[in-house]
Amino acid sequence: MSLKIFHTGDIHLGMKFTSYPEGIRDILSEARYLTLETMINKANEINCNLFVVAGDLFNTTQIGKRDIDRTVNILDKFLGNCVLVMPGNHDYDNGMVELWKQFNSHHRENILYLGEMKAFDLEDYGLDVIVYPAPCHAKHSQENNLQWIKDRNILEIDRYHIGIAHGALEGISPDLAGEYFYMGKEELEDIPMDVWLLGHTHVSFPTEEKVTGWKVFNAGTPEPDGLNFRHPGAAWIISIDKEKTTRAERLKIGKYRFFDKYFDIEEDNDLDNVKEWVLSGDYTKKIIRLNLSGRVTNDTYTNIRSLYNDLESAIVHLIVEDAKLRVRINEETINREFTPGSFPYEFLNKLIHDDESLQIAYDLIREE
Repeated sequence: MSLKIFHTGDIHLGMKFTSYPEGIRDILSEARYLTLETMINKANEINCNLFVVAGDLFNTTQIGKRDIDRTVNILDKFLGNCVLVMPGNHDYDNGMVELWKQFNSHHRENILYLGEMKAFDLEDYGLDVIVYPAPCHAKHSQENNLQWIKDRNILEIDRYHIGIAHGALEGISPDLAGEYFYMGKEELEDIPMDVWLLGHTHVSFPTEEKVTGWKVFNAGTPEPDGLNFRHPGAAWIISIDKEKTTRAERLKIGKYRFFDKYFDIEEDNDLDNVKEWVLSGDYTKKIIRLNLSGRVTNDTYTNIRSLYNDLESAIVHLIVEDAKLRVRINEETINREFTPGSFPYEFLNKLIHDDESLQIAYDLIREE
């Protein structure tokens, strides 16, 4: 038989988005549940055998019962053989976490919880698969949980052997102190798994859209979660044929996109380019921080709030950082703001043909 896997992780259900206004928080928090539903529906549509969550299904161990129940009900809609859920470093299981006690109390037949470091045989689910999880039992660790798999003799070559781990992956995860279950790519490849399904880093790996013969995959978050996340949410569809060859395709999953964009304004009509960029594409799904610097005429500066209002009404949320956007100084500005014959008036008029010096002098005078 061949095997088809939907690989995701770092969904972070229950993320609060506290730095955003209340209405936006609710939208972004809800989007993570809707994205989980989207992934289950997609997995059903393409007839996946396994739906794998490689850690951090939840954002924290403190999740309300209603949200846990909702999550289980969504996962239970998977029509394939089995859903595999493993705790990550955000939703770790140290044996005393009520989250997983509540999660496992549902006893859904097609949902298997991988909270122990042991082999899970999926024969009862109709699959010739053995799963080897490396779950997290704490938020931080300077050692990964792969050793028990390295010590195990893996002999049944006629079955699929799938490793699932959560932690920082060499080369793609910023973990300079080695505090997040750090794993090396060669370390993983030396363990005789047919495929490794990883979670933790929010960027998917490998970077190609489609790959063949690849062994180590990182899911990446399916729903973007902040201004420092510059990619669409993603997940992997991985097929393994009877010769154990993998073929994988990355899917764009997320509903929202975050952008942290910088514009240097040299002329008033440069703001038209800003507006065009904000409204391009599926602009209703954007959360944008605009960082504006440069100079505009006084009229434009005075009326710029109107532009911001237009943009705010067109997207999910707009943040504007425009402290470095100033009024362009010219004769009209000098005549309007300073009394003829005064020192500032005379001094600035002497610099009228030196734009850079004029701007510096004006700023210094205004700061006095």
